[in-house]
Amino acid sequence: MWLAAVCCLLLAGGCRRSGPVVEMVEGTVTLDGTPIEGVTVTFKPVGGAGLMAFGMTRADGRFTLNATRGGRPGAGTAAGDYAVTLTKTKGGYEIVEGPPAPETPSTPPPDIETAKAEYEKWAREQAQKKPRPLPPVEYLIPKAYGDEKTSGFKATVKKGRNSGDAFRFDLKSDFTAAGGN
Repeated sequence: MWLAAVCCLLLAGGCRRSGPVVEMVEGTVTLDGTPIEGVTVTFKPVGGAGLMAFGMTRADGRFTLNATRGGRPGAGTAAGDYAVTLTKTKGGYEIVEGPPAPETPSTPPPDIETAKAEYEKWAREQAQKKPRPLPPVEYLIPKAYGDEKTSGFKATVKKGRNSGDAFRFDLKSDFTAAGGN
């Protein structure tokens, strides 16, 4: 009987989630007092301690953080001090389609030489196309919020659940830089 208990403990120990230890972080972003959707919130570690983390605001302006390097989605980030940046843009990118896929799923995959030839043909065609100018990046909130040197926002993530006023970021449409620069 004790052997069964030991085996269960060993198996249970092997089922723990791997990855960095993170703390729950949730907050709110407003623009001129109104919740704003679609803002990318970035926490960048100050002094090297911590994990970079990102979140995206929902319609009610709320966000949760997702740590990079193995953190669970929505779980937060490591304890530490962070510089906070906020961005919301549109434009400035182009989606390029890759080589065509095989006709039907029942078609056998091409041999390596055929696939290579198809890719090279596609690459030549792409290189001959006249590049389309990308639309300019349009900042939907002041650009200065997107730079850790000018955003003016800092946050300290502590052990446990992190929320409330320390994670509320009130943006202003006429903002140019921290300290009014």
